[in-house]
Amino acid sequence: MSEPENPTTYWQSLAQAADQGHLFLNSEAAAACSRACDTYIDKLIAHQDAAKLLTTANGLGEFESGKALREIFSAKAAGGPNNLVDVLQSRIDVVRKMQVVFDKFFETTVADDQENAAAIGQNGPN
Repeated sequence: MSEPENPTTYWQSLAQAADQGHLFLNSEAAAACSRACDTYIDKLIAHQDAAKLLTTANGLGEFESGKALREIFSAKAAGGPNNLVDVLQSRIDVVRKMQVVFDKFFETTVADDQENAAAIGQNGPN
């Protein structure tokens, strides 16, 4: 399976498919996937926090080339084009979209269970 060009849009389209009843997933599997998303997001945030610390590059000497390298490395960590902090944020955003899809499956199951329980309570078992 090839990588979608825009992962955020891809997961948004899956969320729509789930809302429309065109996508199905076992609620236990969906809950496990959602928990995995939580774990992964926590790790990505920890890496993002560590990357922010890299903006202060030390060493590399006092020659102009060393100073230039410090600036380049600092910008690559945060603030520059395609920097690590922003790349990690884009991954966090995608995983959050994924989690929305997974959460729909067990939220729907809980709502269905509550609706069924209410109907049984009103009408009694068949």
